[in-house]
Amino acid sequence: MSVAIDLLRVATAAGARFTVSGDRLTVTAPRPLPAEFVDQLRRAKGEVIALLAADPVSSLEERAAIVEYGAAVPRSWAEGFARLDPARPPADVPLRRWRQFIDDVGRFLDSGFAARAAALGWGPFDIFGCERDRPFARIDQQGLCWLISGNRLVDLCENTAIIQTWTGTRQTWRRKPSEPGRVLAWALADGEPRGEEGT
Repeated sequence: MSVAIDLLRVATAAGARFTVSGDRLTVTAPRPLPAEFVDQLRRAKGEVIALLAADPVSSLEERAAIVEYGAAVPRSWAEGFARLDPARPPADVPLRRWRQFIDDVGRFLDSGFAARAAALGWGPFDIFGCERDRPFARIDQQGLCWLISGNRLVDLCENTAIIQTWTGTRQTWRRKPSEPGRVLAWALADGEPRGEEGT
């Protein structure tokens, strides 16, 4: 099973999601996975299916543990990431943008910036928060990962983050005081707006 766990860890960090139906394994990723990696998945397909199909709840927990261990991030962040489904965008979020957000979250968790953010006191709402009813439209309520938008996070301090766009421009994002009504992205993805801030 260690091969399957390693493959799941790498794929999850890249934002991939797995669906098992009988002996069929479907992989959905925000960006194409490298051909060599796909070949490794095909060779370990039986192990991956066994790991994921054993128990949906424990496989979710297993994916969260893989992310937590591999990225050294808080368990709740890893569990939330494991719950994000690239095929089910919430509310007003376009499918392409939702997949980009999931990819950005995966890269953030895998980059070392997540562990740094946690050490600097950044909370989950600072990073993954959004407005409950209009998460895409209300950019004033969005956490850091919503704003990366396919660009590159290059620096993170106690109250600011610097994002470099594909043109080389650097944008500074400042942490805002918490506001009531914000939820975490994975609560919206579940269709259950829980974990609301300010209540």
